[in-house]
Amino acid sequence: MPRANTAAQLQLWKERLEQFIQCSQSVQKYCDSAGCTPASFYYWKRKVTTASQPGARLPSSQGSAFVPIVVRDNCSSRVLVCVKDGTRVVVPADALGALQAVLQHAQRVAG
Repeated sequence: MPRANTAAQLQLWKERLEQFIQCSQSVQKYCDSAGCTPASFYYWKRKVTTASQPGARLPSSQGSAFVPIVVRDNCSSRVLVCVKDGTRVVVPADALGALQAVLQHAQRVAG
């Protein structure tokens, strides 16, 4: 029987994922230094994302490829945008207005 995801495990992986964002390493290098496997990393990344965004929807195959996000007031000084192909874009929090405009334009073009 699978173990339940405890709040402590969820918190640990939230912290690990934040460390990963800050360290700018590959997943493999980060996992080697953190003592975990890439499979665990991606499993918990999915769990943490789901727990953080309970109302978030995955994009449908016929709809937009964009997924809504929520930016909270207590977020860090930067926002990380991850693309399916592995591309990671770090945007300073004070440039979120520009990011929003770019994403709205991209969504119109893609739609």
